[in-house]
Amino acid sequence: MFIVIGRRKYNSLVWSICLLVTGFSNLKADENLGLCKNNLPADHVLNVDSPSLATCNLALKNSEDMTTTTSLAVVLYDEDKILPHELTSRTFYLADEKFVIEQNWQGVGVAAVVWDSAVVLGEYLQDHRHLIQGKKVLELGAGTGLAGMVAAALGADVIVTERESAMPHLTSTVLANSPNRKHWKIKASVLDWTQPIHYKTYSDVDVVLGADIIYIEETFNDLLKVLMSLTYNRIVQVLLSCKIRYDRDRNFLKMMEEHFSINEIYEDHSRHIKILSLQRL
Repeated sequence: MFIVIGRRKYNSLVWSICLLVTGFSNLKADENLGLCKNNLPADHVLNVDSPSLATCNLALKNSEDMTTTTSLAVVLYDEDKILPHELTSRTFYLADEKFVIEQNWQGVGVAAVVWDSAVVLGEYLQDHRHLIQGKKVLELGAGTGLAGMVAAALGADVIVTERESAMPHLTSTVLANSPNRKHWKIKASVLDWTQPIHYKTYSDVDVVLGADIIYIEETFNDLLKVLMSLTYNRIVQVLLSCKIRYDRDRNFLKMMEEHFSINEIYEDHSRHIKILSLQRL
């Protein structure tokens, strides 16, 4: 049996609990066992019925079920082992600013989480601020808006966009991070990829940003149409930060090559993320 001590229960602890245990049996109760039994609440006890990883069965079990023939392994709660997307809040220091991003993976999903592609794009903009400084920038599928806020901190006039359902979280994140930055020019706006965009709507945009927006195959055709509309004048530069995971992602880029010149301008090898620069043909 394993007992997990911690302030919260996380699915990500499953891997730390499912350890191979062999050779423990017929142990007598002692003072340590009694101490664990008397001080741990029942909802912090996880039962492993089999020592085999293949049959590792996690179930809540009342601490009263402990017997003198049970061996214990205590795994202490360690926040450093919690997956980044499960944290309720994350802090970043970019463009000489502090960004505190509240996350809501359980409530809003992928749009309310800071993904590595957004962090890498923010870092890249920080080091290449000339690409966006003093320019009109639009971020597609902004999520929490980190990349867009970094652009605003670097002197860009920014619109961060998302689908309607993700707007409350995006808007609140931008407001929470910008009240004392009066020099920032940033606003949040709905942009539904499934709806046609008139080319004049964003005619003043100079740069389009996208962080990890190439991942749902069903959106690829709509995303291509949006990018075509935003780059109608063939001057707009598109910067995409992406982790290419599957063949379908590579197929999408091949489809994009029919309309855009695509150049890889940066790669973060540790996080397997590339930044691509697209220019309309």
